[in-house]
Amino acid sequence: AATRADGFRYLTMLLRNALDVAIEDVDPLRPTVRWMDRRNKFGWDCPDALYATIPVADDAVYRLTGRRGNVHFFGFQVAAGIRTLANADADDFQLDEDGRFEVVLGGPPRERNWIPLETGARWVFVRQFFYDWAREEPAPLWIDRIDAGTATAAHGQLDPASFARRLDAVATNVEASVELWLGTVLALRERFLNAFPTEAFGGTAMGAMKHQAAGTCYYRVRPDEALLIEVPLPRAKYWSIDLCNFWLESLDYANHQSSLNGHQAAVDHDGVFRAVVAHDDPGVANWLDPVGHAEGSLIYRWNLADDTPVPTIRLLRRADVDSALPADTRRVSRADRARTIETRRDGVRRRFARPAR
Repeated sequence: AATRADGFRYLTMLLRNALDVAIEDVDPLRPTVRWMDRRNKFGWDCPDALYATIPVADDAVYRLTGRRGNVHFFGFQVAAGIRTLANADADDFQLDEDGRFEVVLGGPPRERNWIPLETGARWVFVRQFFYDWAREEPAPLWIDRIDAGTATAAHGQLDPASFARRLDAVATNVEASVELWLGTVLALRERFLNAFPTEAFGGTAMGAMKHQAAGTCYYRVRPDEALLIEVPLPRAKYWSIDLCNFWLESLDYANHQSSLNGHQAAVDHDGVFRAVVAHDDPGVANWLDPVGHAEGSLIYRWNLADDTPVPTIRLLRRADVDSALPADTRRVSRADRARTIETRRDGVRRRFARPAR
């Protein structure tokens, strides 16, 4: 019943998101950066991320202006639907002395600070991944069209036929999203229950970034059980693991430790990351809280990593967790956990404050 209730709320989110991307601020001739909020959850959204979308036309030229700031990872992806056409990492941009950058999007190739717009390009997706939620700040970003098309005057009246097509697009988007992601999670439940596939998927599968390799599976854990996740860590710019519900939405990561990244996690002395999924707090630093969800999905991410190891998962009796962990496992008190949760809440509040120009 709780999963069905989640599903109806999920449908309202899909509808709201489709209205946002099809009705308002969607003109690629006069684009704006549309920052998403915590309500935009689908397809394994990342608890560490601040996402944005920008509509573009493949025959136009734009200037992206921003400041690199201290956010851990700042990536750009040009896409046609869920097909990736180009990727860029802000760490490769040339910055001025104040850390600002200007990047040309589209037009003739340039030696530096250029992202191509191939035929079919319709969107730029922006990802800011936060490691230290308490100290990293959202980076500002805005866009201007700079080719001759800027001279075209805006038409103030709404074209009925065009608007009708947009409404049709909203319905089509919601239906297609339900079909895509529901089919995905049912396949996971059938083939990868409490076990990740033997290889991470990388490149640009299902709208992913080329900088990222990831793996997903379906989990099931009862109140008297626990899952022990183990993986030797590679060297990576960014890595994380998090729990999602049946509908592939991240859980309430502000008020629960349902995710961990490379800054937040405790790594054992043997270089192995170990985490426990359990419905009650086992008192270990790397507890992943399923927030009452007995079933759902798991995802790990390696960004700019030198290797892509696949975590192993063991289903244990809840009573056997302590004996399965190394003696040097980092333990935390209830007071420690409460402070961690408060830090998470504060970091999420600051992250989703609209970035200033």
